[in-house]
Parts: sequence; structure tokens; C-alpha cells
Amino acid sequence: MNGNSLPHGAAGRGIRVGHEKRMNPEIREFIGRSAYCQREVRTLAGMLPADNAALDALIGETVVTSDQREFLFLVMAALSAGRPVSARHLALGTVLIPDPWTLGGIVTHMQGDIATPLVEAVRNVFLPPNIVANALFLAAHWHEEHSGGKLPGPLIGAARVAVRNKTNGQADWALLHAVALISGDEGLYTLVLENRGLKKGDATLEEWNKGVKKLGDNTLDIWRRDPIGLVPEKHQAELATANTMRRAVSRIGRNEPCPCGSGKKYKHCCIEKDQERLRHSTEIAGMTEAELHANPEPFLTAVRIEQYQGHEVARFDPRKIAPGLHVDFLAKLCRCKLLDAVVEAMEKLGYRDELKEPWEQISLRVARAGRKDLVERMMKLNPEGGTKTHDGHLLLMMAEADPVALNNHLMESVQRMLADDEVKELSNFAWALLQSRLCPLGILVARSLIPILPQQDAARLLTDILVARDLLLLPPDEPFSDIMDKRFLDQRPDEGKDAEALREALRKLDAKVQEVQRYKESVQRLQKEVARREQLATTSATTVIAPKAPVDAKALEELRQKVQTLKSSLKERHQERNTLRQELQKAHTDLDSLRQKAAAPVPAGNGPETDREEDWLLPQDAPENQPVRVIEFPRNFQDSLASLPRSVARGTLTMLGRLAAGEPAAFVGAVRLKACPGIMRHRIGIDFRLLFRLLPDRVQVVDLIPRQDLERKIKTLV
Repeated sequence: MNGNSLPHGAAGRGIRVGHEKRMNPEIREFIGRSAYCQREVRTLAGMLPADNAALDALIGETVVTSDQREFLFLVMAALSAGRPVSARHLALGTVLIPDPWTLGGIVTHMQGDIATPLVEAVRNVFLPPNIVANALFLAAHWHEEHSGGKLPGPLIGAARVAVRNKTNGQADWALLHAVALISGDEGLYTLVLENRGLKKGDATLEEWNKGVKKLGDNTLDIWRRDPIGLVPEKHQAELATANTMRRAVSRIGRNEPCPCGSGKKYKHCCIEKDQERLRHSTEIAGMTEAELHANPEPFLTAVRIEQYQGHEVARFDPRKIAPGLHVDFLAKLCRCKLLDAVVEAMEKLGYRDELKEPWEQISLRVARAGRKDLVERMMKLNPEGGTKTHDGHLLLMMAEADPVALNNHLMESVQRMLADDEVKELSNFAWALLQSRLCPLGILVARSLIPILPQQDAARLLTDILVARDLLLLPPDEPFSDIMDKRFLDQRPDEGKDAEALREALRKLDAKVQEVQRYKESVQRLQKEVARREQLATTSATTVIAPKAPVDAKALEELRQKVQTLKSSLKERHQERNTLRQELQKAHTDLDSLRQKAAAPVPAGNGPETDREEDWLLPQDAPENQPVRVIEFPRNFQDSLASLPRSVARGTLTMLGRLAAGEPAAFVGAVRLKACPGIMRHRIGIDFRLLFRLLPDRVQVVDLIPRQDLERKIKTLV
């Protein structure tokens, strides 16, 4: 990190595109030229407005303008000086906080209800899993202290959805486990145990519970310390990590005349000033980081838009962006769930035919998020509307506030779809209901489609149902899972040699379905026995003549306990079955992709670059069981990763981890080089290629190179 940079955060909702700043120029200039360190933050604290309302407005402006640097500088300066910082800024400002430790250090020193804005941020914006887990833990702890641990429904629902995220790290799981303990919600607790590989009754479960509680307490103790400790003591300069760095100053000899026109030699004039500029060079020649930060739009490309963080993209003025990049710009904002920002950008650009698809996608997003205000603004941009599917979502949103209009819309939609008998339209209708206030009705409609939709569509719809149940705080399992499982298990097993992973997934799911059925039958049998004994006890207590044998109250209570235990175990088996069903669906998809790739001819006229690459490769190897291996990296591989976009580096390490673990799906697309059969090639995104060797005990990384360098690299390997 250099003096003019801060760690990147995620994207947020409510940020305004190209917003004109009104901050005190002296404060803005100081932040722009200062290194992010404790001395400079304390200096800034002395420059803050004396009036707390003015300070609050200043912080609010940095949130609206999505300026992470100014936000962190101001918040840390205010907190270090003991000034009040309102927690309401978290609803939009959480996305500007770069890491969990900074999040906790800031949040625990804010004033007011921190839980409500944190949950709003988690539910409405795109945040990385570690920020989500820490935000939910902070919100749960606040309720534990201020409302006796009674957590509101939206918080529990958000936690359930977060638990289903398979990319959570160990620390994230631990904090979500702590949230489940605070909440007392049976469904959330069951989901946490299932995803952590634990079961009720395990001998180690009590130790796990104590461990996560202790972790939470220790983390809170650290967060409660002086937040200035989260700011580096001194300026921490790092080497630049952009793809290709260009000099911010032209190369000039020390003894040459200074280009400023002073008549002096360069070494006696501007060399020191230029050396400082060189330390802040960027990938754009002649531009420093501060200059590029202030005017990035002329230098944007589709690749650079994708590399920027969402909150950085929200700063761009769409009117300064080349028209050919408008779709990429809007798509990035939309994917990052920057709903206010993307609608404002669309308004500034204006509707035109080439933006019809972005208009539809944005309208769909804002309708799904329940933002009627944004739906109305989008409809004004294009009064004629988009496709029938998108119109249905938008009309449903617009009619929600009017019971008569809502009833008419539902009746007209259902009649039209029943007449057309279009399964796809029915699926879209169910999905729209699941995202609306009529979510419970959406679950019932979606259930009716599971038996008739194509298998993959039905599996996705079942996933949407499970998420909807989480948000409604219903029991996590869905009864129509049985029908979905029957559809999977009734299909004819694939006999191909390349389908071993699919057959194994089917066997596991079949075994789990049978286990679930046995638990269901046991619960039903015991429930009937409990009901019979309770009725017998009631009869014995009221009958005077010829009383029946007394009912053993202790035995009846034990029976009730056994029913509850079996119910808990049944929930755990349901979650295990859901996981196995997802694995089976993935095996189906991987097998289909593998076979399509093997069967598809190389299309004529697909471009010489693609054709040449295929010529250098052998056919895909037949799938086989892979052992677990360790990864062997070449020298300086970390430096190579640091020079690449973070998405490429992250994708590379993820793929290597999957290969080393022997995951069958990871080997789809891994093919051998014709010239060097011992070396394999795997795609990393569109533009990069990973070369590696598969040895008996390790995955040996050879290199990670741009796609266009593959031919040259192969020649060096021969």
C-alpha cells in the first residue's frame, strides 16, 4: 500500500454516480496528499468541523460519493478524537470498509442502533463472505446486549442465507455459529451444524459451542480497543502491482537541461519532484495514482472496468465514458447490486435501443430488491417497457401497494399463462412471486412446477424455494425435495465410462433419501404412540368406573423427548440430502459440458487464435479417480500472481486447490500439450492459461501465462 492508496472494499447500494463533492477543499486536499497512517489521521482530527452535525454531513457525503479513502480518513479521525459517528452510515458505508477488523473496530465505536443498518447492508448490497459474517455477528451481539438476545426476523433470515454460502472461511463459519447460538433459532442452528459437518449429540459439540463463544468474546475485546490502532503507524510503501507500469515522468538524463525551462540541469531542478511522481506511477503513461483517481474515465477499457471494485466504478461519470463501454459499465454496477447508482447512471445516459438489454436487467434487479421508487424511475426512462417476462415482474411490483390492481394483475397473468401453457412463463411467474411480498404464495406456485419443469430448471427453482423459506424463517427443509429426489433417482443411470462421478453422486443421494425416509417413519410412529398414550392418560384421569392401568408419566415424557431428538436428526439428514442433491446436479452439469466439448467440432471461421490453440492440444483424457496431491509452486510464482488482476490470481489458486484435492470436475478442460504430453493446460478465465504437471504425489505448477503467449511458451518447453 502506498501513501495514496487504501485497501479496496466491496460495492454498495445508495451510491450516486458522478456526484459533485462539496467537501471543504482544505480537508479534501489534505486527504489527497496524505499517507494513510496514524500521524496524518490525528492531524486530520484537528481539522474536522467543530459542529457534530457538520461532521456527520461530511461523512455522509463520502458515503454518497463512494469515496473509500475519504470515508476511512474521516471516520478514523473522528473516532480517534472521540467525536460521535452515527451508525446510520453503515447502511451504505459498510461496503467502503475494507476488511473485517476495520469493520469491527469502527462499528463498535459508533453511536445508535448498529444492527438495523448492518442487516440492511447485508441484505441489499454485494459484500464478501467475511464482511457478511462479521456484520451479522456484530448485529447479533448488539441485540444480545440491548434486547436480551431476541434477534429480529430479517437478521435470522440473512444469517440463514449466509450459512448456505459455500465460500465461507473457517473464521466466517465460527462467527455464524456464534450468531446461531445467540439467536436460539433451531433452523439456523441446524444449518450451521450441517455445513460445519457437526451433528447434535456429538461428543465434541459442546466444545465447539464454547470455542465459538470464546472466539466471539475475544474478537469483541480486540474491536473495543482504540480504533486508531487499526491504522498503520507509519506510511507503508509497497511496490506497484498493476499489470504493466508506465512512467509518470519521461526518462531524462541527470545532466540534461530541465524540461521545465528554468535553464538549470535536471539534477539541480525538478528531479526530486519527478522522483516522487515516479513512486506513484500507474499503468497509464504520464499519470500518477492521484491524477488517475481524479480523472479515470478517458482511460477505461472493458477489462479495466471489470478489474475495478464496484465502489470505484460508482465514482465514474457515465457521460465521460466512451459509448462503446456503456453496457460494460452498467453491467458491472448491476452485478455489484449498486442499484441507486446504476439507475442514476441509466438516467444520465438516457434510454436508447442499444441499452435495451441493460434496461431490462436493471429493471429486473430493482424489482427483485423491492425498490418501487427505482422501478418507477426505470419505467419513466422507457414507458413502452421491455419483454413480456420483465413487464410481468415490473407490473407485479407496481401493483403491490394497490390490492385491487394486484388482484387484477394476478388473475390476468394466471389466466394468460394457463391458456398459453408455457412452462417457462410459469417458472418466471413463480420466481417473480418468490421475490415479492407474496413470497409464501410464490412457494406454493413454485412447488407445483417442480414435477414438470426440465430437471435443471426444477433444481434451481428448488434452491430459490429454500432461500425463500430461510427469509420467512420457515423450517429449512422443503417437503417437495422428495419429488425432486425422485426425479433424480428415477432417471436411467448413465453407463458411460466418463460418468463415474455421476453414478457415485446418485448412489450417495439414494442412500441419504432412504435414510431420511426411515427417520420420517420413525418420527411418525413415535408421534402416534405419544398421541395414544396422551389420550390414554386423559381417559384414565376422567374415568371413575373400571379405570385403566395408570400411564407412566416418566415413560411418556421420555417418549416425547425421543420424538424431539428424532426430529432434530431428521432436519440434519434433510440438510445432508440437500447438499448431496447439489453435488449430483453439479455432476450432471460437468458431465454434459465434458461431452459437449468432446463432441463439438471446431467451428469454421472461429478465428485463427482459437484454431491454433486447439492444434497444440491432445484430446481430453478419460475421467479417472484422482488422488490428493500437494501443490509445488515455481520460484517467484507469488510475484507473478501479484502482477495479475486479483480475479485471475484468485481463480488460479482456487483451480489449483481443486486439482490438488482430486475434485473430478476440476479436471474438465485440463488437457495435455501435444508437444509435451507430460504438461497439462487449463484455462483461467478467457485470457490466461495455467500449465502444470500431474505427478503421483503433487501438482507441479509450470507457469501462468497470457493466452497469446502459449505458442511461444510451448516452443521453450520442447
